[in-house]
Amino acid sequence: MTLSWTDWLNVAILMLGLVALGVYTHTRLGVRTRIRKRLQTVVQGPTADISSRDATTLREHSVQLLSALGRRLPIFNGSQRREMRGKLVSAGYRQAGALPVLMGIAIATGLILSLLTVFLLWPKLEAGGTMLKMASAILGLYLGLLLPRIALDKLVRRRQLAIANSFPDALDLMVVCANSGLGLNAIIQRVAHELEFLAPELSDEFTLTAAQLQMSGDASAVLYEMAERIALDSVRSLASTLSQSRQYGTSISEALRILSTSERTARRMRTEEAAAKLSTKMTLPMMLFILPTVLLIVAGPAVLGLINSFGSLSK
Repeated sequence: MTLSWTDWLNVAILMLGLVALGVYTHTRLGVRTRIRKRLQTVVQGPTADISSRDATTLREHSVQLLSALGRRLPIFNGSQRREMRGKLVSAGYRQAGALPVLMGIAIATGLILSLLTVFLLWPKLEAGGTMLKMASAILGLYLGLLLPRIALDKLVRRRQLAIANSFPDALDLMVVCANSGLGLNAIIQRVAHELEFLAPELSDEFTLTAAQLQMSGDASAVLYEMAERIALDSVRSLASTLSQSRQYGTSISEALRILSTSERTARRMRTEEAAAKLSTKMTLPMMLFILPTVLLIVAGPAVLGLINSFGSLSK
């Protein structure tokens, strides 16, 4: 089926709008980039412009373009932005421009899926009318806006799982450091240094927490902020334990030892639960892939023999 002239007119209007948006964003971004480079040249000398030009890559240009697109088209409301900013922090993206880049990615994927719907799905919806076509384009736009947020949720869950798996080992190291007489800030710094290669996610969070403890006098607030940033019950328990130990003057090492034992028990229970679910999860793949192959190998020769026998009898 071919597109009618009204459909081609809609596609042309949509393409012109996208081209105009791209030209406007590129122009604004180019003006800001030239102004920034000129200021760097005035302040730092002509070598700064050369070094910045050499350091600029395609990835940086893409990030700048997506950030400008996200800033120019604020399609998300305030609550959605706060939720996305919190998830970005939980996923490890704490840069100030992470939220505009994510919004730019969402806008780009929405436009791409909407265009794919127009070019691939509209020719098959000739009998549905214009309303069905517009509904499909809007649905593609909505799914494109939703995909980056779904990917962000998966990144957050993967980071939380990595932190939860390495958390009991970090508690054991904290017990050793506490028994050696180190303070809270020194304990967190030492554990972050030791886990830098084994558990980079937890090491990154501990490094940030240690830096905040050096600048802030309220250790409880910093610990609870770390717990909210990671969003795990085990980290919340650690923050509560350390805050209560500092408040009431109890032994930190004993509290950490009890917490470490409970976390190791919880990790073992999670492993046993995953192992118990494995047999149920393997049932469907076995029925779809393994069982037909076994039946083909076992019953195949018998079926071929019966076919040959009936063929010889018919002759």
